[in-house]
Amino acid sequence: MSKRSAKAQASSARAATSAFGSTFGFATNSSQLSHVTEPPDLSTISDANVVVYFKNLSKKDSTTKARALEDLQAHIAKLDESPEGGILEAWIKMYPRAAIDNDRFVRSNAHALQGQLAAAAGKRFAKHMSKSVGAWLGGLYDSDRSVVDATQNSLRRVFNTPEKIQNIRRAYQQPILEYCKDAIDKETAQTLSDERTVSPDDAAAKYSRVISACISLLGNLLSNLKPEELSKCKQDYDGVLGDKKLWDFASHSDASVRRATHRLLRTCLEKQPEAVKSHLQAISKAYLSSALDSDQTGSSVDYVDTLSLLTAAYPTVWTDDYKSKTSADRRLRQFLKKGSQAGPQQFWDRVTKLFDVIPKDVLPTDAVDAVKLLSAMHDGISRRDESRINLEAAYRAYLVVVTSLCAKLSGDDQAKLLEELVLPIVTQYLRPSPDTSDWGVPPSSTHLVAKAMRVGDMPVILEAKWPDFVQQLANDIKISAPEQSKDYEKSQSALTQKASRLATLQKQADDIPQLSATFREGCATIIREALSVASNRNGKPYGAVGAVAELLYRNRDLVFADPELSSELKDFVDSEVPRLILSPSSLHLVDILYSLSDVPIFDKAWTATLNAILEGPDSSRKAKTLEEFLTSSRVPHSFDLAAGDSALQDHIKASVREALTGSAAWDTFHRILQSPAKILSPETTDDILSSMTQSLSLSQEAPFALQGLHQIVKQSPSILNDSLSTQQGSNLLQSLLLASESGDEAISRDAAAVNASIQTVLTAASDTKQSVYSLLQQGLKEATQTSVSVETLVELAKQLVKPGSSWADMAGVFLSTEDWNAALTPFLDTAPKASLAIANPLSGAVYLVREDPNKTPGNKIPRDADGYSAAYRITQYITRLFKDTETFPVEKVPLDLKDVFLRNIILTVQLADDNLGLAGANGLWAEYNPDVEADAMAFMANAQPFVTEELKRKQEDWSSASNTSLLDWAVELLSKIEPEASPRSYYSARTYSVLISDTIELSGWKNFDTAQLQDTLTTVRKSKEIFPLIGLLNSFSEPFAASKSCERMCNELVADLTGLNVEQKPDDALQQLVLLNILLHEQEDIAHSIAKQRLIFFVKHMIPWLQDTSGSIPLRAEVCRALSVLLPLMSDLYGEHWGEILNALANSWTATSELQETETGINSPIPFVHASLKLYAQLRTLTQIEEPNDDLIDVWKETEQTIANGLVNLLKHSQHFPDEFHQPLKMVNDVLARQIANVSLKYLESTEDLFPLLYVESQPVQQTAFNILHKQIPAAQEQISIDAALEKTKPRLPEELLSLILEAPTVAALADANFERSIPLPLRGYLLSWLLVFDHLSYASFTVKNSYVDHIKEGAYLPGLLDFMFDFLGHAHNKPIDISKLDPTTYEPDIELPRRDTQWLLTHIYYLCLLHLPSLTKSWYIDCKSRPIVVTLEPWTEKYISPPVIASALQSVQEWADKLEDDEAFTVKISPRAHEITTSYAIDESTMSMRLMLPPSFPLAPARIEGLNRVAVNEQKWQSWLRTSLGAITIFNGSIIDALTTFKRNVEGALKGQVECAICYSIVGSDRRLPDKRCSTCRNLFHGGCLFKWFRSSGSSSCPLCRNPFNYG
Repeated sequence: MSKRSAKAQASSARAATSAFGSTFGFATNSSQLSHVTEPPDLSTISDANVVVYFKNLSKKDSTTKARALEDLQAHIAKLDESPEGGILEAWIKMYPRAAIDNDRFVRSNAHALQGQLAAAAGKRFAKHMSKSVGAWLGGLYDSDRSVVDATQNSLRRVFNTPEKIQNIRRAYQQPILEYCKDAIDKETAQTLSDERTVSPDDAAAKYSRVISACISLLGNLLSNLKPEELSKCKQDYDGVLGDKKLWDFASHSDASVRRATHRLLRTCLEKQPEAVKSHLQAISKAYLSSALDSDQTGSSVDYVDTLSLLTAAYPTVWTDDYKSKTSADRRLRQFLKKGSQAGPQQFWDRVTKLFDVIPKDVLPTDAVDAVKLLSAMHDGISRRDESRINLEAAYRAYLVVVTSLCAKLSGDDQAKLLEELVLPIVTQYLRPSPDTSDWGVPPSSTHLVAKAMRVGDMPVILEAKWPDFVQQLANDIKISAPEQSKDYEKSQSALTQKASRLATLQKQADDIPQLSATFREGCATIIREALSVASNRNGKPYGAVGAVAELLYRNRDLVFADPELSSELKDFVDSEVPRLILSPSSLHLVDILYSLSDVPIFDKAWTATLNAILEGPDSSRKAKTLEEFLTSSRVPHSFDLAAGDSALQDHIKASVREALTGSAAWDTFHRILQSPAKILSPETTDDILSSMTQSLSLSQEAPFALQGLHQIVKQSPSILNDSLSTQQGSNLLQSLLLASESGDEAISRDAAAVNASIQTVLTAASDTKQSVYSLLQQGLKEATQTSVSVETLVELAKQLVKPGSSWADMAGVFLSTEDWNAALTPFLDTAPKASLAIANPLSGAVYLVREDPNKTPGNKIPRDADGYSAAYRITQYITRLFKDTETFPVEKVPLDLKDVFLRNIILTVQLADDNLGLAGANGLWAEYNPDVEADAMAFMANAQPFVTEELKRKQEDWSSASNTSLLDWAVELLSKIEPEASPRSYYSARTYSVLISDTIELSGWKNFDTAQLQDTLTTVRKSKEIFPLIGLLNSFSEPFAASKSCERMCNELVADLTGLNVEQKPDDALQQLVLLNILLHEQEDIAHSIAKQRLIFFVKHMIPWLQDTSGSIPLRAEVCRALSVLLPLMSDLYGEHWGEILNALANSWTATSELQETETGINSPIPFVHASLKLYAQLRTLTQIEEPNDDLIDVWKETEQTIANGLVNLLKHSQHFPDEFHQPLKMVNDVLARQIANVSLKYLESTEDLFPLLYVESQPVQQTAFNILHKQIPAAQEQISIDAALEKTKPRLPEELLSLILEAPTVAALADANFERSIPLPLRGYLLSWLLVFDHLSYASFTVKNSYVDHIKEGAYLPGLLDFMFDFLGHAHNKPIDISKLDPTTYEPDIELPRRDTQWLLTHIYYLCLLHLPSLTKSWYIDCKSRPIVVTLEPWTEKYISPPVIASALQSVQEWADKLEDDEAFTVKISPRAHEITTSYAIDESTMSMRLMLPPSFPLAPARIEGLNRVAVNEQKWQSWLRTSLGAITIFNGSIIDALTTFKRNVEGALKGQVECAICYSIVGSDRRLPDKRCSTCRNLFHGGCLFKWFRSSGSSSCPLCRNPFNYG
């Protein structure tokens, strides 16, 4: 055994000895909870790990024990069979100790493991239950909630019903009792805890927890077991309950132990009264002698409850069974003097009940003892630690006890007691004093003071004392502080408060007969004194007037019971109140005035007072007085004088107008609305609402108007109910709706809130709701600048209709179909634009429309602020309503209305489609911007679900009904088309054809209807009504194509047109061509049904129509459309017709002047240009087939130049008309761009005229012009470079190009630009122009490039570009964008999103700047004034741009070096990774070399040059060469090649003419110098070093060659 183990065992032995007296008898005196219990036998456990777990559980450290318990739980959970007996034996031995451990985690885990083992062992665990059941059930009463939960869970794991747990109590009643008895009798804080390792506080807490749990468990047994079951252990129960130690716990230091003991006694009184009765002396000693004087903090209510029940059951505990030396009444006083001991209010209520059951002999019978008891109780109430919340309940109990004690006292004793212990309560209330503050009741408990006035003989005492109180108040009024005093307000306010308290007591005690006359006289005294002081001092002592007001308000009957006093009051009101109304007493004077509202003089006095207020000088007191005068709480409900006073009404109107302008607040108006009386007249109300309506339209006044409206809605919604049914109310609602759409977010939010509040008010009133319906429909019918938006109207409709409403409830929010049709009429009377023939369901049918000039043009239609027409607003509104299928289900709409809704919605969608594709096509809306376009797209998307659902419903109807079909429905629709060629007929045909074709697509076509369809076609053709026929052909194009029903019609049209004289019948020709094109383009392969000979004749007949440039443009457009389909069928035919067609196209394009001219009529050139370009594209396709027509090929080559001229002419004349909102023109420009892209450059001449096209409002035109110029620049620059070299001229960049980059854009100017669709075209044109500038620089020779750079520098074009560039890229805001995924060396348009595309283009241009204009870019960077740009640009450039720039520079040097003539002396070595270039020049066996280093941010950071090896020149010249080479980079626009060339030239210049030394035969000597010593005779050069060696070796100073003396100078 180790020394440490031996010491521990010795210590344990000493502890056991001290606890039990000796080590002998350990087994008999120790319980299973003691800390010195025998350790378990672990030898029978087979698993060594489990043994370790149990040993760890025996350790002192709580963390170790908790971990051991977790390990045991994990081990048991893994077992596949029941745990072995050794584990159970060991656990049962250790469980009780673990279950009461100081650490809550140990206790929780112990109970959890107990349940786990019990469940795993099953019936084997039953024999161990008697040893563990006490500790197990005791866990249910642990002080920690988590332990209780763990215990409950473990019990439920084994005993899963309450009945089973009850059986446990019943079966193990004896072991449980023994467990509790042992803990109570044998255990102490020292036996439960080892004092060597546990602190005294922890030991005490553990003991208290165990005792509390055992007492609670004992009480649980008594409560839950039946008497017959309890009788089985009667002796044990008697032993426990008779244990003096048990009841001594009633005064234990721990509150939980005391509460458990109190609850146990209450349970015993209910379940075991005999046991209590047999031990009354012990209980009396514990509960009265000890507990009354003990600390009951935290258990005081339980204690009083228990003591009350004990006293009620056995009163003798206070008398016969009370055996203490200290009397019971003294113990009671000691208890009361401690107050509630942190208990709740209920404590004092329980004290009252306790006094009811205490034997009368114990309570005092004389004044002295009664005063002692009540004084003790008052001391408890007024203790500093007594909660103020308990004060009311405490004094209530106090007064009950006083009343009880007074009943036993004589008159004199009672009077003495009341004056000493009750009268101070009244005195402190009436006249508060710090000296008697301990007698103060809560301010809200005035009834307690009134109750005190009724106790015993208190009325008699007060009858004598009350006049003193009254006189004191009167004296206070008389000597109150003047206005000049610093205590003026304090003094006056105190008077009012004193009077209020006195009046309150008089009111609450007015049922005491002895005091009525005293109260009446007191009122008269105070009022007379107060009125006198107020009149004499001109109303300045407002406390005196306030005293009168309080008495009138609370003691009115007492005041008017005195006729003389009543008369004096009336005289004061009649004469003095108007005079004093603007004095400091004004508010109280108003109260006095309204207190006399039922006397005859009131009307006169009120009017006089009002006039006095209105006539008084403007001041804050006047405003406050008037406000109180009108809105006082004393105003009678039936009061109506204010509404009839014109001066007052005018004043209110004026104040409202001031509030609307912001010069006054709404407080007065707010109070007026709160007043229960009628103050505003109907005329004033109308005027106020009218003013607010006008102010809502003014941005400066709208916020104030909304504040006022909010007050009206909140305080007086009846005003709105009365006015909203009128026109003025409708105007107000409309103004509110408009305000809710304000651009000011605050106004919009407040208006929406007010509007929502109004809608809530309106839902309760049917008449006002109808007015909102009218407002809604008026807002739809009329489109004006003040109309509210559709979104607001939709929200309003949703507020009016609740989900699940019937059609009758919904109909009010829908506009009548008559109004809807009337709104659509102007558009149905307007002919469609000819340009719409390009992308239109009826294509060329637009040419056939004849417009009535007398109809209203679309541009004169009324519109709202967004430019929307009423028709557009109505349809938007309807579709948005039906989008909310829960509130507005389509199924509830009547059938006839559904058809109208369907037709009008489809019609409006067609109009919107036209207006979307061509701005101004019909004027459905007048503003054209991306937001309006998005709104239109959303409208069309919202309409589609409604249309689809309706068409599906019709399909279901046709399936269920045998007497109708799709064809019948379609024929009925088409029959509604008017026979005239009017705009209405065109739109009807278009609408119905879309409906029918969509239906066929949804439901499919039934072949058995084809025969009837053919008959219908025959009938319609015979009627010669063009639009019904076009509608039929377009609707049933697929069935017609499948059945080949129209082949005959096609051939007839071809035959008729072949023999038609167009000059005589141009209209017939156009009409038949339109029909033919509908067939050719809608029905595939129908052209193959035309006989080839007939086809040839037809084409040859059409060509002259195409050649006639003065002929009808629509006719020529239709000819081109027909030829595009028919020419491929005769591609093998040779003849002149190919050349005629191509020449006709070229001539037409060349003659075109403006694409948009005569756009308003049917002769717009746009459809013809589009059709002719498509025809030209078709001809190009025919030239590229496998075996093309030779005639076509020949003519094609002959006409290429004229065609190219014509295409360029079209391109030039597209510049004056933007195509962003002109879809037909955009389609033309797209086709034109594709065709020009295929034209050879040699045919594109005079392209300098194309520069202006870079700024046109058409992306295809812009891109096409750029592509042409971009392709032509290389060849042009080659010629310019040759001319410049020959003519010695200084070329310049084209002025047309420079004019495009003259003015740089700014980010501020682009703030409103839209990047959603594409790069803004002006910005795109500017950047493309710069790309062309860099094209010039890229392909120019060195000399020309320098000239161009000088030109750019002179014009200062670059700074504007760079300023804009780095503002847009975020450098100016310290947030440069990330371009890691972009390649700055290239640019491909329209791959990225527009904004990202712009960033890519700018980045590419910046790369080109550094590549071609590094010097200018660096100069701009050095001069840049923007600190953020300077800070962020260089690291950003180093990261993204410099690497490719450096790589390009090194690559160009490498290419230059590779092209050098074979020169073994000069070499260039490039190190790409190090960004270094090493240049060497070999001279004899020496090398002259330098290194040029490019920094990471080159060219923003300058290159550096380092000399590596110097020979042949001195240091000064060498450094000069290095500086010259470095300067060449700057001088020659950052050219590294120029620096290398400069170095090479310097070396070669220095060596030019140099000869070898005649001694060493080398140019460079050993001293790295050139031969510089010349013989004056032979003129040969020598190195100085060589001569010195010669002189030394030869012994003479003669020349080595001529032998003449050498002058060595």
